[in-house]
Amino acid sequence: MDAIDKRKSVRKYKERFLNADEITKILHLLEMPFTGPGRNEIKFEFIAQDLDEDKGKVGTYGFVSGKYGAILGWCPKESYAYVDYGFTLENIALNLIDMDLGTCWLGGSFSRKNVIEAIGTDQRDSKTIPGILTVGYEAQGKRIRDVFISGTKRRRKELEECFFDSGLQPIEDEERKYILEGVRWAPSAMNRQPTRVIWDGNKVHFYLADAKIDLRYIDIGIAMCHFERRSRNEGLKGKWIIDSEAPKPNWLYVYTYLIE
Repeated sequence: MDAIDKRKSVRKYKERFLNADEITKILHLLEMPFTGPGRNEIKFEFIAQDLDEDKGKVGTYGFVSGKYGAILGWCPKESYAYVDYGFTLENIALNLIDMDLGTCWLGGSFSRKNVIEAIGTDQRDSKTIPGILTVGYEAQGKRIRDVFISGTKRRRKELEECFFDSGLQPIEDEERKYILEGVRWAPSAMNRQPTRVIWDGNKVHFYLADAKIDLRYIDIGIAMCHFERRSRNEGLKGKWIIDSEAPKPNWLYVYTYLIE
């Protein structure tokens, strides 16, 4: 089972903080070059302290409990930079899952002011922190609030609702369906799954069905990360491009993965 299959949002952590060895591994991981499709340079930081000790440090409004740290970075206030932010931070998340650590994306449910105080730097004049990734040891069971959150989320869309061939028909090829299944399970704000894909030969076009808020660009970056990782695992290497000849359905075009 790969990290994409194991991935889930962990909101309940153990009452035991990360040990020194794992903190060191996380810091080494953040030194690695994680590059998004747009090549925006985002330096991620790890708040290596128990954020649950002082609720004011992160202000998650009860979304997360237990002992956990957080990974975050300053991002330019630009749509395609948000794509890179989602792409690179999800790559980090999948690496943490391979380390048997629990993670959870937080977008609108944390206090940027309090997080900025925790990291001690302020670049709000030109950049923002669009989301954070909590990390810790997953605890067993769910909190009452988890049940409520799950109940308010929409059901996960079926494969044929989001992913299409060049004729806008459902994908039939089994390898392509397997790769896109990894995209289907990519996390998104309130599970809205705004990503749409048209697989046309050696070009895989990515679109947003809903681009009304900035978080949607993070969502598609996360989905693109899942696509690239699973594609490479299946031997389909490629690169991200802007394709002026991409189909123009009733969605917002973002990127194309050109398979070599």
